[in-house]
Amino acid sequence: MSRSRFRAATVLPVSAALVLSGFAVPVAFAADGTQFIVINEVEANGSPDWVELANTNPNEDIDISGWSILDDDDTHTPIVIPDNTKIESGGYYVIHTKDQTPDGSAGFGLGGKKDQVRLFDTNKQLIDETSWDFPDKADSTWGRIPDMTGDFAITGEATKQLKNKGAAGEEEQDAPEQAVEPWPYDQVYNVDLGGDFSGEDMSGVDFDENGRAWVVNNGTGKLYALDYDKAAKKYTLAGTWTLKYADGTGTLDTEGVTVGPDGAIYVATERNNDDKKVSRPSVLRFEVQEGQEELKATAEWNLKDVVGDIKPNSGLEAISYIPEQKLFAVGVEADGKVYFLGLKENGTFELKQTYQSPFAGVMALDYRQQEKQLRVLCDEACDGQSILLAHNGTEFAPASEIQARPAEFANFANEGFGSFTSTGECVAGKAEEITRFLWADDGVTGGISLRGAENAKTVDCEAVDKPNLGAIIGAVFGALLAFVAGLLSAAPIAKWAHDNFNIKLPF
Repeated sequence: MSRSRFRAATVLPVSAALVLSGFAVPVAFAADGTQFIVINEVEANGSPDWVELANTNPNEDIDISGWSILDDDDTHTPIVIPDNTKIESGGYYVIHTKDQTPDGSAGFGLGGKKDQVRLFDTNKQLIDETSWDFPDKADSTWGRIPDMTGDFAITGEATKQLKNKGAAGEEEQDAPEQAVEPWPYDQVYNVDLGGDFSGEDMSGVDFDENGRAWVVNNGTGKLYALDYDKAAKKYTLAGTWTLKYADGTGTLDTEGVTVGPDGAIYVATERNNDDKKVSRPSVLRFEVQEGQEELKATAEWNLKDVVGDIKPNSGLEAISYIPEQKLFAVGVEADGKVYFLGLKENGTFELKQTYQSPFAGVMALDYRQQEKQLRVLCDEACDGQSILLAHNGTEFAPASEIQARPAEFANFANEGFGSFTSTGECVAGKAEEITRFLWADDGVTGGISLRGAENAKTVDCEAVDKPNLGAIIGAVFGALLAFVAGLLSAAPIAKWAHDNFNIKLPF
């Protein structure tokens, strides 16, 4: 996806004509998770009015069953949240305050010029509150800027169940987290293939077990295979295919790619570019066939129920297969989440874990079996930072601090990343291990859409003893002689048994 983002380091100013009294002070700080739930956005001029709650805990879902909200009028009946209601980690929950209330009550309207929203837990303890007092009705909603963590202000637009936006229509994003670890590899070089690779929208990257690189373009829905000449240290184009839905239609917004356990290609898509206003967050499977120009999906897993209501161009950005857990990790641009899923052959799936990354959006994923770690990457919106996850026996959790992008990189719009490791022959307990990296720059900075790097190191190894052909032949010949000798020595015994007892032995 081609787009430009701007980062906000401070809260946006609001018109001085407004008397702003919004505040949010969590009152209860208990071990039950109440300290993580905040009022995040309020629509007081809608049909219906609504209040959005947010779970700021990046790792745990929080049960808010029995909690309630109330406006500034204590004579009103609070709206009670139904049983079995949870807000997932980093997620949102919207309460309509009139006519469509979650508890079926009449509810209450919210004042567009002046009012208040209060949030209470099951013990009637005040958890959070916000109030507003405007000379005139606000044109937009009242929400936290930055999303979930900032002070309240008039937003740029209503963003129900999405990240809040600042005023004046600007695409404000949270400031990126500060990287505390350097990128461990450098020596980056340009991969200049020309042709399609001179244009925009190169996105996902992955390597198969033979070291072939697979790249997708999110504008044209094309899949590319790149082979690598180790001696020349050069990539060459080995194949190009246009990807289609199962019925042969569509221009796929292919954002991420990975090679599955069956050798098939799995892509993460945001939408059909022929219908750009409709979100279609799907994983699709393809069997690559030489000599064909188009490939039809053999399976599709639509994850709309998992990712929720997201904008068409903010959906599935990345995918990576994890063989040890037999799961696919899928990254989302809209909220920076990673979903770990088991994809079933019948098109259904099982959600195993949700991880809220520290980034505004997840733009690339790369799993390395050597370290059993998944790298989660953001793009230029987060200064190209990344973090490593590892499975701790129960779930995937951070295995590193936030890492900076390569020192030799400018802040490119890298939406794809992949790595491949090969190990040379073991000699005297040592071998050379070479890891290749590829980044896909969606913005084709300087006319270059792919950049690579290579890291070589010496590792310990155990030489595999080669079989001694002479010894094998000798052993087989010896066994054959022993068998023949056994037959010869058994002949007199067989004759004696026949002559004396009329018994015929089988040798």
